[in-house]
Amino acid sequence: MKNHALRRIAATAIIIILVFLALLGFGSEVFLRRSTADHCHDKAEQIKNIYTDLNEYIDLDQLSKDANSDPYITMRSMFKLLCESYDAKYICLFTVSGHELNYIMCAAKTQEDDDRVKNERKLGTKVRVEDTSFFEQALGGKLSGPRQLDNSYGYVYSYYFPVKDVNGKNAAVIGIDFDVTDMIKKADRSVITLVIQAAALLFSVLGLFLFVLLKKVFLPIKKISTAMNEFDPEKEHTPLKINSYQEIDEISESFNKMSGDIKGYISDLKAMADERARNSAELHIARRIQSGMVPEGMSIKAKNFDAEAFAVPAREVGGDFYDCFETDDRVYFVIADVSGKGVAAALFMAMIKNMIKQKLKAGSSPADALNTSNDDLCAENPEGMFVTVFAAVLDKRTGELIYANAGHTPPLLHYGTDVRFIEPETGIALGLFEDSDITDGFLILRDGESITVYTDGITEAVSADKQLFGSQRLLDAAAASIDKQHTNDIVKAVKAFTEGCEQSDDMTMLTITYHSSEQHISEILPAEMSSLGVVRDKLKSLADGSEKKLKIILAFEELFVNIIEYSGSETVGLILDRSENRLTIRLEDSGTEFDPLTSMPDEKEFEDYDSGGMGIRMAAKIASEIRHSYIDGKNILTMTFEL
Repeated sequence: MKNHALRRIAATAIIIILVFLALLGFGSEVFLRRSTADHCHDKAEQIKNIYTDLNEYIDLDQLSKDANSDPYITMRSMFKLLCESYDAKYICLFTVSGHELNYIMCAAKTQEDDDRVKNERKLGTKVRVEDTSFFEQALGGKLSGPRQLDNSYGYVYSYYFPVKDVNGKNAAVIGIDFDVTDMIKKADRSVITLVIQAAALLFSVLGLFLFVLLKKVFLPIKKISTAMNEFDPEKEHTPLKINSYQEIDEISESFNKMSGDIKGYISDLKAMADERARNSAELHIARRIQSGMVPEGMSIKAKNFDAEAFAVPAREVGGDFYDCFETDDRVYFVIADVSGKGVAAALFMAMIKNMIKQKLKAGSSPADALNTSNDDLCAENPEGMFVTVFAAVLDKRTGELIYANAGHTPPLLHYGTDVRFIEPETGIALGLFEDSDITDGFLILRDGESITVYTDGITEAVSADKQLFGSQRLLDAAAASIDKQHTNDIVKAVKAFTEGCEQSDDMTMLTITYHSSEQHISEILPAEMSSLGVVRDKLKSLADGSEKKLKIILAFEELFVNIIEYSGSETVGLILDRSENRLTIRLEDSGTEFDPLTSMPDEKEFEDYDSGGMGIRMAAKIASEIRHSYIDGKNILTMTFEL
């Protein structure tokens, strides 16, 4: 029977035992060698004490002259007696000069060794050594060692202590060598015996443990596993009978109970799977319908504007949407975020999208479209859902952008490397309260300037470390975008930031970039008569070739003079835009709110007009379209002339 788990346990246990035995052997060896060193150190200390008690000092000059003198023979006999008494192999007396040892005498424990060392280490023998640290410590007054040596004299531990001369100075060193060869061998044999005994005991315990484990754990688990693999809910199940530990018995009983319940579970699962398949199919259809209304991507390259869009719902269907459509002179765009997700949000989204689009197409300003849509929602909104919306209208002729915000995130404005948020006056989300009182905002886009609108799924995207993408990263991503691919570059930055994380909210973004006509003039002029001549020359150039050129100039002069004389503004903003068959003139002043079109008199005979009324009436007759707006404290008068 193959049992990989048991093999892994056995292999792991063997490795642990081998590591333990290695550590045991190493530790025992270290301990025994340390004990040997301590034993030798104690004997060396005893020899030192005995010698010090018997000899307070020595006369080195006398000992160094004659090896046959009585003092020399007496001291050497004492050394030999100490060797025999304390089991030292050699005791030597020598002086140290740099790296050279000058031997005075040396005695050994046995007669054979004593005869040999008497000749080899006789009076006057010099031996060169590299390491003098032990001798320096001894001359400093301490018992130094052990110094471990393995040479022709055996494997020895050497200890050293100082000897005083007649002047009381540490002038020589006595070295004591202990032969530890037999001790080390004995220690090694003891370690080997200990390791073998421990190995036998541990492997016996391991074998018994594996046998019990196989009998009481793995074989019962194998029996349960085989029954599980062979289980067929269509066949009758014979209950298992297991005799093992309580936990495994409980597993067996749980399997018996599970097999009794599983038939009911399977029937329930089949019903749930069928229901889920139907729901999945319905969600897929809803997703395809929503993709038709709000494509995941959009790109428009037109003469006066570009548009890029991106939309990815967090679920099969979502509540975000964008819309972008145009007429001859204007581009309309909307972005919104419906509360909630799923099918309910998608249905609410479709209703809001069509509602706002129809109102904008009918000519309502963005604020009027949002206010009236809010009234309609509050009248019929049984689920209490709401939506944040940003809606805007771009005049392709002049770059004039009128926008309104119903509780939505502030848009981004891009011009070259300059990227900033614009903070429109924000009304409340649609569907919450009546009388939303949303107002229009106004700005003029320069040639190549872009506006990006987005939902909070962008700024609230979450990274793997639970950080929000945030407004600053949005600004940085927009500023770093190349070739004005703002939407694509921001989306790439968000995806890189949230890599490895599940999308938590719908993400939608739309960028509109304005391009002026080739013949486009935009200036701010002093509100003075001297400005009239400057503009007149530019207007002649743009209207050149048109039969209406003089009439256009006359109509412009009437309105320009009217602003200079009556508005009280210090400057006049001017935009001139010439397309193939059309000329647009836009005048802007910061004077008192005044719509000249409302003061225009009814048609009369020429003699009955006063000067003011005649000029306004004349301008209105020459222009194909003339309209007045008062936005952000400015009078804006726009005239369009067919050429």
